[in-house]
Amino acid sequence: MTVSLDALLPTATGAHVSTTYADWADAYDPDRAGTARELVGEMGTKLGLFRSKPGRFVDTMAARARSLPPAHLPWFWDTVGHRLIGQGGRPGGRPGGRAYAAARAAEAAHGLPVDVEYRKANALLFARGGAMPAKEFAAHQGFLAETSAPAAAHAALDEFLTAWTASPADLPADLVRRVRASAKAAGPGDKEAARLVGELLADTRDKAVPDAVLKGATPLLRAHPPTDAVATGLLGMFPDGVTDGGAWLRMLIASGATEAMESGRVVPQGGLRHWVGNFARMYEYAAQSGGGVARQPLPAELCDLVDRLGPRLRAEGGAPLTLHTTRHHYEGFDADVLDACLATGAEVMDPGPAVRLRFWGERSRRDLRALAADPVFGPRLEATVHATLLPEGSLHRRRTPGTAVTLLPGNEGIARLVAARVDKLLATVAAGGMAGAEEALAELELLLDGPTVEALDGVADALAGAGPAGTLHRSLTAGLPEELAWPALERVYEDFAKEAAESPVTEGEGPLPGVSGVTSTWPVLTVFGRHRAVAVAPDGVRASCRYTIPEDATMFAVHYAGGSFLVSWTAKPNPYYCDTAFWADHPDDPFAPDEVGGLVPFGGSLDGAYGFQFETADGSGRHGGTGILRPGGRQGIDRDELQLGDGSTIWTNAVFGRQPWQQVHPLTGEREGATPLPDFLSASPATAPDTDLDLATEALQLAPLPAGLTDSPLGTRDGLVGTRIHGRPGHYLLQSVDGRTARFTSDRQGQQAWALWAPPGAPTQTVVLAEARTPTGVRAYTADGTLLWEQDGHRSPRHPRVPPARHATLSGGVALPPAFWYLLRTRDGTASQALRATTRQTADTLLAAALESPRSLSAALATEFPALMDPVLTTAVTALATRAARTANRLKALHHRITSPGAA
Repeated sequence: MTVSLDALLPTATGAHVSTTYADWADAYDPDRAGTARELVGEMGTKLGLFRSKPGRFVDTMAARARSLPPAHLPWFWDTVGHRLIGQGGRPGGRPGGRAYAAARAAEAAHGLPVDVEYRKANALLFARGGAMPAKEFAAHQGFLAETSAPAAAHAALDEFLTAWTASPADLPADLVRRVRASAKAAGPGDKEAARLVGELLADTRDKAVPDAVLKGATPLLRAHPPTDAVATGLLGMFPDGVTDGGAWLRMLIASGATEAMESGRVVPQGGLRHWVGNFARMYEYAAQSGGGVARQPLPAELCDLVDRLGPRLRAEGGAPLTLHTTRHHYEGFDADVLDACLATGAEVMDPGPAVRLRFWGERSRRDLRALAADPVFGPRLEATVHATLLPEGSLHRRRTPGTAVTLLPGNEGIARLVAARVDKLLATVAAGGMAGAEEALAELELLLDGPTVEALDGVADALAGAGPAGTLHRSLTAGLPEELAWPALERVYEDFAKEAAESPVTEGEGPLPGVSGVTSTWPVLTVFGRHRAVAVAPDGVRASCRYTIPEDATMFAVHYAGGSFLVSWTAKPNPYYCDTAFWADHPDDPFAPDEVGGLVPFGGSLDGAYGFQFETADGSGRHGGTGILRPGGRQGIDRDELQLGDGSTIWTNAVFGRQPWQQVHPLTGEREGATPLPDFLSASPATAPDTDLDLATEALQLAPLPAGLTDSPLGTRDGLVGTRIHGRPGHYLLQSVDGRTARFTSDRQGQQAWALWAPPGAPTQTVVLAEARTPTGVRAYTADGTLLWEQDGHRSPRHPRVPPARHATLSGGVALPPAFWYLLRTRDGTASQALRATTRQTADTLLAAALESPRSLSAALATEFPALMDPVLTTAVTALATRAARTANRLKALHHRITSPGAA
């Protein structure tokens, strides 16, 4: 019995259960039909086993194929391919494509007869399923040409390619060339080729289209423009893959599709605004050969098209243009495209300042005047260009001289924005805090190049009129860090410095001689060097010890617990924590602690849990997050040691864990489950119950004041100190336990505010304390964001020393872990009150004396501040006035530079 061979093919929906091989064997080789049925059954079993790895399935079938007669191979392999249609793998390729190719290879290798109708129907089945290999396209076209008349072959190719286009598979790169050859052989030539190619591309959606196809189609569609219906389809293609959309856009322009859109004959799906926004969404980022994605310039033709679409974009109405979203995870604006859209007068959605602009510098294709003039996006353009010239926090590593004026000359909007930046910097120099003034002046020295000075009328006069007397006045009245004291700790530092001076080897890498770092057992601070450690409390030294650690130690730390010291170290390169320890009173008994994550020096406010790691109530040990470390214990210290306490209860949490705070047992330190925190740490801010900022649960602070202390410079109430913070990066709402509240905004990457300070002699004044550019340092700001001063901090091998910006000067003293700022005392209340009462006239007098000579400054200080008797405060005020004088001289030098002949 024989049957029509094409009748053996399954339907498109039944391909996954194809029995073509078994059915062929029943009809044409009944002696082997049973074996064929068994193999088809095995296909179902094996494919079920290897469904997630279809390539393995093909390999298994290849082993079975080696035992089959040659005449069976095409039918066997076609059935394998049928089963794989829609079963995974890359559309158009492996693994279904491997099976199709193996079937055709068997026909050719063994000279087997081929049924024309079966081959054509089988190829359609694979094409519809997206399983036709691209490399088989040429062979199939050749087969059609050899077995059919030219017109019939072309019609069959049309049907075949239409099925391919509707499948998930990408189009073959040689599509246009082969369609043209087929159409030429059939008679109609390029007009027919243009029709078929246009219709195929118009039906293409959600797949990659090789640029070669689009480039090949461009001259065809230019010579034979498509109908408006086809043009509508072409406008909706949005080819996927690694492309910037340029080849597609140039094809649209050549074909007249964009002209039809400009005239209104064709309206793309979703409207013009959606089409422009979707182009940016698709092509602003592209996949990279090495993995990941990266930004790329959008094609220049897009901006030209937007210019021509301008009237219709304005008149269309509806939602604003969305230009910042992408098909990848990232968001951003292409400055050129944004400028083109704003130039048309169309409204563009503003997602907020967190979404950045991409400025292409010398590669920019537009003057960006419309963007610079926009009241919302213009300042962001200037800030973006500024950031490309001057990396954040890197005044000493400038990449390119100048300002946005330098890169965008003749742009009035940019000139106004740069002028506003310069004005703000000059205002900071004249009336900011001293640290902020020094930073602002360092930036001005880098910004004011020739083109910028020439573009900014009056900048030289403004510079000549600026002076730091106002800054000196503000710094003195706002509060100096040297006004806070911890006498016992200062004596410990002096002892370390004296010992370091007597040692032939310089110890430590931090700003304090002989000091390598600190750790916390609140309210005890452990100061340690290479050979000794001292535990100091607000009322004096608790204990001290000496030890020896290996010379090859790359990190070491010393923790105080219950009157003893746990010394830990590691010799590993680039360590995150110490891994070996001993108790100082048993140096010959080193061990590997069970928990090592917390065996580190203090290394930053959050990376050290603020320093709130509590001593037990009886002083016998140290709470470590999951247990209590007592002398002789070998459990080590857990890294999850965020702690809060109210005098009777202690809670713990994981750093950055965003987990519920859990109460711990007072004797064992073990976690006992989540329990409510005191109202101060959980209630909404009284002054802003509708705040748009979330409570930073991992940044909460609460502790009882130690015995003997009744007040704190950061605020206290009912014997407790603490701060809660609502915030997101760069925006904070802080509230002290005493009720003081302040909002704070910072544009410095990664900087976090953590407390409010009321300077001595000014109980209603608020200074915001935040992390500095170095993880352990401290910056102080007024509530309006003016930088007052900066302190350097203790170092940690986790955070190598970062050199300050050029010209930056640090205030005296060393920044403590945030927790210990609550324990500081006023050094001299009378002197602090005198500093708060400083007049502008006094600041002028001090500056003039500092400019004259150190002796004149000393005399002026004695006259203006007779109450200033403490040597630490005298040194601090002298240093501040000297910095102001140095700033005045730099201003003078800068003015001379920009006004010298030929400076522009």
